[in-house]
Amino acid sequence: MTDYFTQFENDAYDDEETAYWVAFDKLSGTGLGIARVKILYELFGSLKEVWNLPSSELPEIRGLSKEQLSAFEQQRKIVNPEVYMAELFQKGVTALPYCHPLYPYLLRDIADPPLVLYMKGKLTPLDFAHCVSIVGTRKPSAYGQQYAKEISKNLSLLGATIVSGMALGVDSFAHWGAIENNAKTIAVLGCGIDICYPSSNKNLYKKLSEDGSGAVISEYYPGTTPEKWMFPARNRIVSGLSHATIVIEAGEESGANITCRLAFEQNRATFALPGRIDNEMSRGTHRLIADAKAQILIDWKDILKDLNWISKSNPNTAEIPTIIELFGREKEIYDLLNREPIHFDFLAQQTGMEGGELSATLTMLELAGLCNRHPGDWYSKLD
Repeated sequence: MTDYFTQFENDAYDDEETAYWVAFDKLSGTGLGIARVKILYELFGSLKEVWNLPSSELPEIRGLSKEQLSAFEQQRKIVNPEVYMAELFQKGVTALPYCHPLYPYLLRDIADPPLVLYMKGKLTPLDFAHCVSIVGTRKPSAYGQQYAKEISKNLSLLGATIVSGMALGVDSFAHWGAIENNAKTIAVLGCGIDICYPSSNKNLYKKLSEDGSGAVISEYYPGTTPEKWMFPARNRIVSGLSHATIVIEAGEESGANITCRLAFEQNRATFALPGRIDNEMSRGTHRLIADAKAQILIDWKDILKDLNWISKSNPNTAEIPTIIELFGREKEIYDLLNREPIHFDFLAQQTGMEGGELSATLTMLELAGLCNRHPGDWYSKLD
């Protein structure tokens, strides 16, 4: 391969295997979607190996039809992995294939995850760990604008990464709510990530792709122009990245409602902000609530409670807050603690937990930096 790889030999984002995932992503007319490519990867342990198989060995691949194998053989003659990776490098684009360690783990769980995510900007695994999407109408009322920004601000200040679609209206207010608080936000585009769409959002696009405020990502290779069908498809990524999706004002047939229903199908938490019954842009959110596809959002803190998230300052990152997810009975114990020490026996009495289980749970909270142990088996909460 070219110097593209040697320049990044120590960079986990760029390796030779990535080039072949991109190459498979660029194949057309072969019928090799994510499901079949995953099978190939599991069979051979490397798409590079599959790509370079001699023609005589292709018929031996299990699970692919003769037509698919024939189309693959023809396509790989005109698709050059090296050329595509050089182009991505030139455009400052990172490719995250499904097998990549930085590929968002929540996104792997949806029914049809992208084969490759293309990213402009920079995110860490921690930035992907606690995502919440905020979506809604392109024409929000003053009420919708206020709460899109306020909810984004409050969640991002606690360490959540805000996900939206960079559309005008609610999406933009959600992104800016995070940016103005020096927090990370992700825009999922329905086109190639080298195309700012809509073009009127150039300042926001620059903040995300170049100025360290997060990233723009897409399943579409750079240069792919936007088509109407791409935006509903993109919505599954917005919800798929997120532990929770919040709808702020939307008509009954809006894309935001589609995103929320997709999140519901993906078994993610869903919330809708109620509004005035005479506001057309509240009909969609009210319908989601009435159909039990979303919980009514009364207080943004309800989201933290629903997800069992606790936020605390992280001394290793200049006091930047980080979110800790509590599991099992950890949340029950945490809620019983306060700043004044409470004895172990009282906690056991209140919870009915056996000594060993309670001790293990308190140890986990202590390791997470959420509680202090004092002499004599007394415990207090650390904020």
